[in-house]
Amino acid sequence: MKYWLNGIKTYTQTILPYLADVDPIVKSLHNGEHCLFWDPGIHKNRIHYKPTVQDQCDFMNLKDIWFDPYRVATIVKLNMFVADIKLQGIVKPLMLYYDGEQKFSINTGENRMRAVERLPEITVLESFISTHTKHADQFKHLPQIENFEQFTEICRTPVGSQFMFTFTDKDAPYGIFWYEYNSERTRAVTPGYEWCEKVMRGYLKHNPHVTFTPEWFDKPIDWKSYESS
Repeated sequence: MKYWLNGIKTYTQTILPYLADVDPIVKSLHNGEHCLFWDPGIHKNRIHYKPTVQDQCDFMNLKDIWFDPYRVATIVKLNMFVADIKLQGIVKPLMLYYDGEQKFSINTGENRMRAVERLPEITVLESFISTHTKHADQFKHLPQIENFEQFTEICRTPVGSQFMFTFTDKDAPYGIFWYEYNSERTRAVTPGYEWCEKVMRGYLKHNPHVTFTPEWFDKPIDWKSYESS
């Protein structure tokens, strides 16, 4: 099924509830075509995502990786994510979607899923589930999210936090494609992609014979030390 994605929209969490015409969650429901649920503990084995940690290692061990600098940057982020999640757990809920397939798919949180591969003690994850109303009966045991106020309460964000959403349209199999919000707890581990690319170039310059394995992600790296390499 083809559908258009609406561009990234920014919303500020306020004390007063949003009106229906400006509430981002209401907007994502497309007049009853879609629905949004909250699962506080969905098992990680029910979530489909690619690439895996091993896929990322295989990519990094290629002779030429710089045809895809964005993917290289995600390697730096993943190394930082693993270390950070060990310290404070997963801060932001995933955004999953369900379109009738056996497993859930994911648009927000793939790197967190890869980090969890290296943290076997984490088996369940807090997740929003966006889907079409024709699948709603499969999730009737879960709380349904109907407005932005409910959404922000689950995210446990302070008043004034900035949220960003990318919406699908009414003909899509789910309503929310992607979301993000500013968080002091994760700011240090979510640097820009240009910075991540820069420090990885410095790291590889000083470690030209490194072989990437899943275990490589288990050891924190002082990425700032490679800023000027």
